[in-house]
Amino acid sequence: MSSSSTAPLAPESALLRVAPPPEESPLRRAELRLQELLAEIDSLDTELDSLSLELQRFARAYEDSLSASFEEVSRSERLLRRLRNLQDAASALTRLLEQPALPPSADDPSKPPERSAPPQTSARRATGADSERSAFDDDEDEDTFEDEEPPEDDTPSEEELQAEREDEAVTLKRLHRRLARLLHPDLAQSDEERTRLDALMARVNVAYEAGDRTTLELIAAKVGAGDTAPGNLTDDERLAHLERRIRILSTAVHSLRQQRESLRSTATARLYEEAKRREAEGRDYLTETRTEMDEELQGLAQDARARLRQLERAARTLTSLRNKRMSTLAENVKGRKLRAFDPVQESPLVRQGVLRLERQRATPAARELARRLEDAVTQEPWQVALTLMAFFAEAAGRPPPGLDTSEAWAERYELLRELDMPEAPSFDQALTRLPRHLELGMRVMKKEIRFGLQLRDAELLAAVPLALQRADVAERGRSVLAIIGPQEQCKRCGEEVLLQHLLRTRGLDELNGMLCPLCAHVQKSYWLYSRSEGQEALLPHALRLGIIVEQGLRLAGTTIGFQLLPEERETLTTAQLLQRFVDLYLQPYGVEVQPAHLRLVQRGKVLEPEALVSRGAISLKLEPEAGTSEKEVLELLRSRIERRFRPDAAR
Repeated sequence: MSSSSTAPLAPESALLRVAPPPEESPLRRAELRLQELLAEIDSLDTELDSLSLELQRFARAYEDSLSASFEEVSRSERLLRRLRNLQDAASALTRLLEQPALPPSADDPSKPPERSAPPQTSARRATGADSERSAFDDDEDEDTFEDEEPPEDDTPSEEELQAEREDEAVTLKRLHRRLARLLHPDLAQSDEERTRLDALMARVNVAYEAGDRTTLELIAAKVGAGDTAPGNLTDDERLAHLERRIRILSTAVHSLRQQRESLRSTATARLYEEAKRREAEGRDYLTETRTEMDEELQGLAQDARARLRQLERAARTLTSLRNKRMSTLAENVKGRKLRAFDPVQESPLVRQGVLRLERQRATPAARELARRLEDAVTQEPWQVALTLMAFFAEAAGRPPPGLDTSEAWAERYELLRELDMPEAPSFDQALTRLPRHLELGMRVMKKEIRFGLQLRDAELLAAVPLALQRADVAERGRSVLAIIGPQEQCKRCGEEVLLQHLLRTRGLDELNGMLCPLCAHVQKSYWLYSRSEGQEALLPHALRLGIIVEQGLRLAGTTIGFQLLPEERETLTTAQLLQRFVDLYLQPYGVEVQPAHLRLVQRGKVLEPEALVSRGAISLKLEPEAGTSEKEVLELLRSRIERRFRPDAAR
């Protein structure tokens, strides 16, 4: 036996180490790399499609759930910006009024002093100058580089560009033809395959029309329509061909990766990841976010309410400072009364209020607004209600109790909303959605500056009486007038009510009254010795709209009016009307006529005491037993009413 046969065998592991696998050729590595790129492109395409679909679904759910809240927050922030701007302007005007008042020059007493010019004017000039400087900043930057040497011109010549365009066109056309042959719908074996080929061919046509060579080459590589080298090419030529395709696909992979990262870095993707994280914890991102936004809205509304109150105080401060300043400037100097310069009148912050609305003619803008109010009364009744509230607040001169503060506005608007506007926005929301003819601002009414919701231009006030001629707008007007009075507990029925104003009587005397609208109990009677303001000034509107009705009674050719609630008038009897005359005239002024000697006559017929008072003229007659005539009673009443205004006159 030979020695070789007795030699020990080598371990198997040693044999494996001694025999490494054969090294792959560059051509094989290129083919494998191409396959890897194609697989990665398929994976990235699938991942992008899936991620895009998930984000689209999330975005739709996000929009459906939170868009309304986001819009509310945006509107509330705009309202706060408006209020902050008003506060800044009010503060500037306050500082101006606090400066020592300088009289006009002796040469021209009507000319205001230079230092009294409103700060808004200089501010606007400064703003304009800054804007002009900003407009020229870019030009100055461009001029900075004018002296630098221009860079070398390495732009290709026109001939080179033309050659490149021709080569590119040829390549695109060749790719398009190959793809068209492979993707023709007639090659489909099923309806599903035909649909897929149609979609691919549509992408090919779009890319070809756009000159997108990269997309065409990518589609070609995926469907096997790339340049296939003939069989007689050398390995080096094949390798060069594969390397060119690898470069193209590597660019495509890089682009797809960038698209994926861009998609992952979007705000929607970040929100989606946060939603998934909370979902894993058993929480609902959309519900929690909506709750957070509701809390934010409450905070914004509280901020707005506080700023409204601050602006109301600012208006009172401006009123005090203005009146003090005007009083100082209006003093006689050398027997000549100076014409005082009023900074408030010159300020864009404050508009002039309408003092004599009945004399104001309707402008085209006012007529257009009247038409808009008529259209909105059924679709957006809350806008009409706010417009009517703003109108009555200004028409009253001094706003009535239900419209004199922002808190009162909110309370009465919410009452209207509860009664017959259930779909309307809340007061806080309504302030953020004001129609363009309404604004939060200041106006001057004689010696008083008021802040609140008002019509943007004073000329628009004339639109409201026009719109009130329409029945449904008038109905809304009645609702508004019914809720602007003071709130008290009725002494008769015990209910908490909003009192209604009327004239208990007018003609000979004028006695105001505040009534409970439920039981018609008179809570308060009073005379006015000054110009009517507030709820009293709105009485003509209440009469026109039917909130109050009037019953006339003729005494010796003079008509005496008694105003009543509509429900009272429907049940008014002859005895009740006579009792009103006794209570309001005979007893207060000590006229000694027995009620039993009074008769009411209509159309020549004496009315029975329990008969309902019908429409038409009614006269008061005295029986012969009264011992006096209607004319004597009338003259006696006139003289005694006059003495009320002259208590020192002889009786």
